[in-house]
Amino acid sequence: CMNLKPLKYILPVVIGLGAVYLIAEGVCSNTTREQYKPEQLAADATDAQRGQVIANSVNFALEQELDTLFGWQLNDLFFVPSIFDNKSAYQAGVIYATRQASDVLAKTAARAGERDTIDPRLTAASGRYFAYGQDVWGFWFIYDCEGKYREGIKNWNDWAASINDGTKKAGVYNVRSDDVYEILKYASTVTELALSYLNSSSIGHFSADDAIYYAKGVVSVAGNVVRGLAAVDESVAVRGGQENLDEALKRFDYIAEFDPLYVFAGGNAVGDAMMPNHVAALARHVDIVNNRINDMLASMEK
Repeated sequence: CMNLKPLKYILPVVIGLGAVYLIAEGVCSNTTREQYKPEQLAADATDAQRGQVIANSVNFALEQELDTLFGWQLNDLFFVPSIFDNKSAYQAGVIYATRQASDVLAKTAARAGERDTIDPRLTAASGRYFAYGQDVWGFWFIYDCEGKYREGIKNWNDWAASINDGTKKAGVYNVRSDDVYEILKYASTVTELALSYLNSSSIGHFSADDAIYYAKGVVSVAGNVVRGLAAVDESVAVRGGQENLDEALKRFDYIAEFDPLYVFAGGNAVGDAMMPNHVAALARHVDIVNNRINDMLASMEK
């Protein structure tokens, strides 16, 4: 007969450790993040320097999530992603927008022309590493999503470091006027997606926080890309309008700082309830960002 007496000692320890882990995860589960804000590069900056800014703009938000105390939360055990869903929703938004940014920037800033071959490192980053499932947990020989995402980040950094280095694998940096337009179009598309989440009629009181933090995650990557693009190419401000750029960047900052202690969804469909409507408040900032980027695109079309 199996001796079950040790279980009465082991089980409380396991439960206690799990509770401590959940409490620690909850305390550290915030979504207030530093944004990527590179300095404006000088006119004589090298292509490698410009390429590194572009790589950073793609990687920054994702790498920041991987480097937090408890790392990537979406594939955690013990129901953590469901319990601390604000951070989970934020990270889901980050990886979605990072996938799109990697694909667009690899096809624009990182090749000489639209018919040229995309750098294989960036093809792998977009199609293999960043595309990996966001909730896959790995141990030893089983691949985990964190490892894949770090490989994608490494590939972008390797590309930037190899630009014009004289080797067979030398990276190419080439941002033309139509590339600037396409990259801003990416920012317009993903901020419009974030706005559609916030404006969804299906949002209820208990799902409002998921919509808010998913939108914040998406917009954080878009903001990093716009800042990076503006830092490497002054035509963003010249052709798109300095006022439009400044207002968009200001709203990106507001969105990054937006982190209510408790999320309220307003109380009724009309919007005249006594309770605040945090969803509408964030949507207003995202809407202004999207409008300003669209104004920049329209200005570039003239």
